[in-house]
Amino acid sequence: MIEHLVEFFGRTHLVVLHFPIALVIVAAVVEVFRAIAPKLQRRAAVEPFRPSSAGSLMFAFALLGTVVSVASGLVLGFDGGERVDLHRILGIVSGVLMLMTGLALVLAMRPQSRGGAVYLGLLSVSAVGVGLTGHFGGELTHGAGFVTKPLERMIGMEEAVISEFDLEALNISQASLDTFHDSILPIFMNSCVECHGPDEAEDDIRLDSIAYVLDPAADMIRRDDPDMSELVYRIDLPHDDPDIMPPEGDGEPLTADEIELIRAWMKSLDS
Repeated sequence: MIEHLVEFFGRTHLVVLHFPIALVIVAAVVEVFRAIAPKLQRRAAVEPFRPSSAGSLMFAFALLGTVVSVASGLVLGFDGGERVDLHRILGIVSGVLMLMTGLALVLAMRPQSRGGAVYLGLLSVSAVGVGLTGHFGGELTHGAGFVTKPLERMIGMEEAVISEFDLEALNISQASLDTFHDSILPIFMNSCVECHGPDEAEDDIRLDSIAYVLDPAADMIRRDDPDMSELVYRIDLPHDDPDIMPPEGDGEPLTADEIELIRAWMKSLDS
């Protein structure tokens, strides 16, 4: 029973995390505007900055949400390995920054206190930290560059995908290419391409061609360590995990033999 409750708590991370990101950023914008507005209006006498009731209330809820998000995130990503290290570290750092900001807020609200500037500075840094943590967390679930890819396409910066017949550019052998077409691609076509193919490429991931599978921008393959690959991580999750691919309702999970075949193929890429 306890382990199921812990698992449930960990999964609340995906729900709770949005609240502190939005609240702390809005609180920072509100307070920074209040701090600079008198100077922009060139008032002769500018009082020392003091936190506002609205900004303080938003930050208080953001702090509570951050504590829950960090705790649930540590539970959810406990066995996530290296792939979640950056997100985990940023989450812990952001949590510490938010606690420091909370302490600064308490001191800044004391009568005659001149600690408003310290609070404002920490609040701004915390907003950036929480935003970055959310950004890298989003890349874990949606793929690297998920937010910026549309802009890259717009200005023509997105790199062209290498031809699947250019073995030198793909840095693979003819044998690996043949194995992909004979054994790996049929698995993808059966279980993955409906959502990750030419007609619909969810999260900008396509698995209908080796050129897309090995595309560095997609960041799906780790030649040196297949078990750390995003692709293997997704297909090898427990069948009741909401992040498993293919997701429930979109197809049956891959069999152990199919997963092992994909692992073996990845290992052959580095040989």
